[in-house]
Amino acid sequence: MLPLALTASGVLLLSSLSLQTLVLHARQRSSQALATAKTRDAERSVAMAFQQHAAGVHACLLVLPSSEWEGSKRCPGANPAALQSGRVAERDWQLLQWQPHGVMAGTLQLRWSDGHQSRLDLELLP
Repeated sequence: MLPLALTASGVLLLSSLSLQTLVLHARQRSSQALATAKTRDAERSVAMAFQQHAAGVHACLLVLPSSEWEGSKRCPGANPAALQSGRVAERDWQLLQWQPHGVMAGTLQLRWSDGHQSRLDLELLP
């Protein structure tokens, strides 16, 4: 009877450990999915904010790569600093590079305050 009891308790222990492992993996996947969704949401928010700040007097900057913004005589009165950093969803971001693709599109490269980087392809609003 003792070997049967030991075998049964061993099987139950292994079963409970397997279930616990499955639950931990599901929780980890859920946490990862939530973090990915938050990052994508923050990226969309930055894209919208970037386009809003790039309206009006700053719009002329978007036809130039960000490396040419400072001291550009092409955009008098424009302040590139408004497009070079910001805060979204309690996370700070800093512009690494803006590279225009034609007149109505470009690639935005960012560095987040946590060190991660994002690359966003934007279609500019008319």
